[in-house]
Amino acid sequence: MVKNILILCLSAAAAFFGWRLYGAAPAGAQDLAHVIAARADLQPGTVLTEDMLETRTLPRYALQQGAYEVRSMTDIKAPAGLTVVVRIPKGDQVTENCLKDDGAPPASAGKLLRSQERYLSGLKYFQNSNYPMARSEWQEALKLDPRNADAAAGLKRVNMIEAGGK
Repeated sequence: MVKNILILCLSAAAAFFGWRLYGAAPAGAQDLAHVIAARADLQPGTVLTEDMLETRTLPRYALQQGAYEVRSMTDIKAPAGLTVVVRIPKGDQVTENCLKDDGAPPASAGKLLRSQERYLSGLKYFQNSNYPMARSEWQEALKLDPRNADAAAGLKRVNMIEAGGK
């Protein structure tokens, strides 16, 4: 009889702890979601490319509003070409309200690289006070990538210098 009561108590305790462990989790805790996250710190003005993004798996209840959810491998391309509006720290979810579309088509990876090379070449000319060559390089950089903010800023600086301002 005591043995039966002890078995009954142990069964009830096991059922209670099992319910607490598996049944009392927050709503959606068992559901996982795959979201797009920043692979590195992303600063405002950055135009996203696929290599700046990664996927993270987390409980569905931890999804931020507007997060880009990944259901297939091509979904990571969704925010590529959009511009970062506010800083997104490394590992944080990329959300729709952190990005904007400035309308310019995203440049290919090759064009982005050539644009950056032209910008750096223009920077060397600028540092040597060869402003016409710097202007030419930065104009070419902008033709390759209209979103190259560094080249656009360089052109503004050259125009200011040539107009007599510092």
